[in-house]
Amino acid sequence: MSSELHALILAAGKGTRMKSELPKVVHPILGRPMVSYVIDAVKSVGCNKTILVTGYKSEIVKASLKDINDGSIDYAEQKEQLGTGHAVQCYAKSVSERPKDLLVVCGDTPLISVETLNKMVEIHNKEKPAITMMTLVMKEPGNYGRIIRSKDGNVAAIREAKDCSEKELEIKEVNLAVYLFDSEFLFNNIFNLKPNNKQKEYYLTDLIEMAVNQNKKIIAVIEKDESSTLGINSRQHLSEVSSILQKQILNKLMDSGVTITCPDQTFIGPKVKIGPDTVIEPGCMIYGSTEIQSNCVIGPYVKLNNVKVQKDTRLQFCIVENTSISSDSKISPFTSVEG
Repeated sequence: MSSELHALILAAGKGTRMKSELPKVVHPILGRPMVSYVIDAVKSVGCNKTILVTGYKSEIVKASLKDINDGSIDYAEQKEQLGTGHAVQCYAKSVSERPKDLLVVCGDTPLISVETLNKMVEIHNKEKPAITMMTLVMKEPGNYGRIIRSKDGNVAAIREAKDCSEKELEIKEVNLAVYLFDSEFLFNNIFNLKPNNKQKEYYLTDLIEMAVNQNKKIIAVIEKDESSTLGINSRQHLSEVSSILQKQILNKLMDSGVTITCPDQTFIGPKVKIGPDTVIEPGCMIYGSTEIQSNCVIGPYVKLNNVKVQKDTRLQFCIVENTSISSDSKISPFTSVEG
């Protein structure tokens, strides 16, 4: 058995509410597939191998991640979507190397908190429970699964909202479907799941009660930022999450010395780098691995994708892709340039 920490990302669904032929997790946010943000998050907490459970049009998911797959991303196929527990069973059947611990997350949560994931890993390594999980206390828990606690305050079960009694629906602490499993416990129990619920699905959440019945330790780490837990199930959710991510990116750039004259009309991707004293004017779309050095003026209405811009460069009303430009480059307004 390996001593490594691996991540399993559940990414098999079509996302019927998206009204799209594309798999849900490849829908772009600021020029990147939404699942790529989740991949970045799990890598940043020490997962050196990431496995995606894919299903619907899996070839599109794989193609969308081809450019960022450095060999650390593998795939397991879930041909039928029979629940989260079934997805992990598909992984368990396919994996050739069991990690020491397995972090399980959903592929449609691009705002997932790296800070809270780090806290989970730290506590899990110290306390060595069977399961460390992420929860949240919500004013309006809606359709989230409820955390059932015993009289002594320990986690006793997770109850899906559709399976809850009226009293259980009053519980405010909810499950966020983020788990860190001791892999020995996981592999010993994952195939004991039964579809004993209204949906006739295999619930990963049933492992909580299994751990309780085996007197195994379970630790709940409470997330503080409700926005980080937002999953994407519709075009409205996609827009909402995009706005949150964009605001975070723009604020970080402004904190580093970049002037953004109209944030509401500026779109900048997460991999873009911009030097201090550069001004970004309205209507700009800057994506890919673009790097803009200091003291530039970009805009209004400039689109850059995978462009290196040297310092003191002035650009306006143009589209530039896949090239390098300097202050003496002759790029006229209302032109398109591709390297």
